[in-house]
Amino acid sequence: MLALMFALVLLLVHLKNSHFYRLMKRLKWFYLVMFLIFIFNTPGQHVANWPFSFKPTYEGLEMGLMQILRIALILAVLSIILTRNSKEKLISGLYFLMKPLSYIGLDVQRFSARLWLTLYYVELRQENNTDMPMPKDLAESLDQIFSESESGDDDVVIALEKPIFNWLDYCAISCMLFILLIATTGFEL
Repeated sequence: MLALMFALVLLLVHLKNSHFYRLMKRLKWFYLVMFLIFIFNTPGQHVANWPFSFKPTYEGLEMGLMQILRIALILAVLSIILTRNSKEKLISGLYFLMKPLSYIGLDVQRFSARLWLTLYYVELRQENNTDMPMPKDLAESLDQIFSESESGDDDVVIALEKPIFNWLDYCAISCMLFILLIATTGFEL
């Protein structure tokens, strides 16, 4: 995981992606609290020569660092995906990947439309209300969003382009399905 993180950081530097670094800076307190919870609450062998009676464990150190590294890896990959693709490409990709789930009752069109509208209104709010004070509660925030959406003539047409899959896409989807099959059946290699 360290090698993968190093490769992703190099890719982020090459792509000049500052979004990941802002995310990491915002989550620094979350990482610290999570790390402290792991090192002091995981049973195992206590760290030798610790001056206090409340001792961390070696297993907690390892598990805490692994969890922080996992979250950082996920954020790095998401940051690359979100900055390299447009909103339309992301929603189109999700729509066509989730299309087989419509056979088990999931309304993929409704999900995609709601996701698109959510992202649309978030962007609209960021553009129009940069100087407005933050609402005090969720109900006030929703009232503001709905009043803004009703005030204008926002006829929105959602058009999804079918993504063109190549052999690498089919290999990635096959690997994900294989991993999902192994994870759900408990089969060990």
